[in-house]
Amino acid sequence: MTTLPLNIVQFAGDKIDVYEGMRDYYFHHMSEVANIKLGAYDSTVSLHDKEDKMHKALLSEITRVSGQVLPEGMSIQQWSMNPMVKWATFAVTGMMIDAIIPDTIVKSIGTYTDIKSVGYGETLEIDVKPNSLFTVSQGANAQRTAFVQKQFATTKTIVPVNHDITVEVALYKVLAGQESLAEFVRKAVISLERQMTSDAYDAMDTLVSGATYPSALVKTGYTAEKLLELCQITEAYNNGAKPIILGTSQALLKVLPDATAGYRITTPSENQGIYLIKNFIDYDIVVLPQVATGKNYGLKMKNDRLYVLSPSVDKLIKGAIEGQTITNTNDTYANANLTQKTTMSKRYDFQAVTNACAGLLKFE
Repeated sequence: MTTLPLNIVQFAGDKIDVYEGMRDYYFHHMSEVANIKLGAYDSTVSLHDKEDKMHKALLSEITRVSGQVLPEGMSIQQWSMNPMVKWATFAVTGMMIDAIIPDTIVKSIGTYTDIKSVGYGETLEIDVKPNSLFTVSQGANAQRTAFVQKQFATTKTIVPVNHDITVEVALYKVLAGQESLAEFVRKAVISLERQMTSDAYDAMDTLVSGATYPSALVKTGYTAEKLLELCQITEAYNNGAKPIILGTSQALLKVLPDATAGYRITTPSENQGIYLIKNFIDYDIVVLPQVATGKNYGLKMKNDRLYVLSPSVDKLIKGAIEGQTITNTNDTYANANLTQKTTMSKRYDFQAVTNACAGLLKFE
């Protein structure tokens, strides 16, 4: 399990178990409900019991941060009107989101994206060193030097951009346990992770699909020979670093042996599940998880292409995440239905910044 970010450790003090518990709850939920393995979690406690446990832990943490104890005889609804309680509720929520995001985002885009955190008001400066080698020329015994060569690094700046989620919530229902704050945090994390994944993928696909991208690194029409050629070019121009083949499950079906050409796949009789092959001529195959667009059941990742990357050399995409998740909430009585609008703001950006070579194979 990934260590919690330093800012969360400082914020939590001796209550770090609350934030670790939230991450445990999220990992458990994603494993049990979505069958997505993000990290280790305590399987001895049921997901339902963790929901109740997290609600009590959240109330305890809100009380600690706000400094406002629920007086005996006062209703949760009255207590939730306290401005300090409102602030503390979503300050804690923001910290819990930040405790989970690193694990989820690295799981989905870590193959091709390098993510760095920067402080408020800071930018990410990336030094890009030349990937080319020096020219070796024939010399002579009476010749002191050959062609003089000098390589220069360049610097690219990534400036994080603000992204917002605004939701409507009845705060007193959350604090009373009638609406799940743990579920609220879970959905916020999934929403942020989906958008971050989409932005990082767009940056990668735009890079290799651009009109100025070297034509030798782009092939059209799938054949095993073209894919192998891209792998060899990528490996050679990344100075021997072994590339991987990256694509969605649907795209990787193209890499399966062609039955019409006489190829067959045999599986053990005790395990007749059908799986994608794990490598292609000794080049590893990695599945690119699909992401919902949220519109008409569309999918984000393109199924008509394969990417050939060498992650060990340099990730194609660099991501900068600035500061912590910031939340702001309006007054309950500002709305006629006595609900509150809460906005969560996260500053980040993803851009293609690399010195590595990568290939693209489009099917059509």
